[in-house]
Amino acid sequence: MPTRRLSRVATARCSAAVASILLLGGCERKAPAPPADSLAPVATSAADRHSPALDRSGWIRAAGPALFIQGASMQEAIAVYPFAEDTIDQELLDSMGTEGTAVALFGRGGARLVAQLGVLPDQAETACERWVLRDVRPAGGAAASAWSVGFADARVTPMALDSIEALSPRDSAALAAEASRLASGVTAPTGDSFQGLRFAAHDVRRFEAAPGIQAIVAHLKRQVNQEANPQQEQTLIIAERDSGATSGPYQLAYAERSFGREEEVITLEVLAGARFGAGSQPTLVIARDGDAGVRYAFVEREARRRWRARWTSALAKCG
Repeated sequence: MPTRRLSRVATARCSAAVASILLLGGCERKAPAPPADSLAPVATSAADRHSPALDRSGWIRAAGPALFIQGASMQEAIAVYPFAEDTIDQELLDSMGTEGTAVALFGRGGARLVAQLGVLPDQAETACERWVLRDVRPAGGAAASAWSVGFADARVTPMALDSIEALSPRDSAALAAEASRLASGVTAPTGDSFQGLRFAAHDVRRFEAAPGIQAIVAHLKRQVNQEANPQQEQTLIIAERDSGATSGPYQLAYAERSFGREEEVITLEVLAGARFGAGSQPTLVIARDGDAGVRYAFVEREARRRWRARWTSALAKCG
């Protein structure tokens, strides 16, 4: 299963030609540590919950102190904190590492693995924190697989994003065509050279947005193959069907787009789906990978056919 790695920055330059992403639419005795296979909700202090910086970030507190991204191996987790210079959550994660807190790791297909968070090792590199995970194994008898994102809080559960590659060729082609139709209706600006070009569906996945409501998330590309100035456009869409409908067209609910020179365009990718607590709305974890690094985002469903980017990380750079 493909997973997202933090980009290694090949150059320190920041090109003004990079197109911006355009969004359419947020004293006391310690209790014993939980067993390795069970996660506990992360306790937060009143100062933590009401920190203005946390409120501004849009981070979902039920997600725990950090978003984990798989590093160079399944046993390495890169921590992405709710906001830059977040010392409160860094200290909380340090404590959890000392106690060997259980961590849940999710794949895009809904796979769930468990591991124990180790102590942060001494690192010469300070661009990101790479935590060691111990005893990484499938949960609930699932088959072993790679993971994309992880959390250290029991309130987070995976949401399966089923690839259309598992469908029959006819059904797969029909959904890819539907994704292309929806992308053609996105009104975000693009370059003149992309007008009239066909969309190529790079990745299309189905999921359940709510009981009885089918949805898709799709990553599409358009390319201008000019030898001297190759251009690329990337579009990510979320679409839903009406409640109970199992056939017929989807309706666009969210889109974001990036375009520019092929080597500078921001790549959009959905990493996983999750729910942050009982009765919570579904959330997709999105990566926006550019020349300067990667930003991660929680794109959350607000209501019927309405999604929004609730939280976006600081730029993550590991070199």
